[in-house]
Amino acid sequence: MAPMDTTNPTDSRLRGAVAEVLNAHDLAGVMAHGAPDSEYDPELKDLVALIEEGTAITPEVVAGVWHKRFGDEDDTAEPPTPSLVALAAALLAAQQARPGPSGSRHR
Repeated sequence: MAPMDTTNPTDSRLRGAVAEVLNAHDLAGVMAHGAPDSEYDPELKDLVALIEEGTAITPEVVAGVWHKRFGDEDDTAEPPTPSLVALAAALLAAQQARPGPSGSRHR
């Protein structure tokens, strides 16, 4: 997989859309306490890479990313919480709105 090109307008728009969704959902509850907009960058990078690969952003996929970043590496990922399900739905909407390689939108 090629690294994300932040100078490419399509990559920048995708990264911005995913960052906006992550910060709005703020599952860790840190944004209201002054966390920087980059707080969720590790999760952002994982999720953008999955979207660029064409992986469907399901609640289980989002739970896996969250577990990777916040869970105990000896445990398996918990089933998605309602918050993770809502985050996955918002990310899926962003994924589906993303222009495809031919200029069409993913559906």
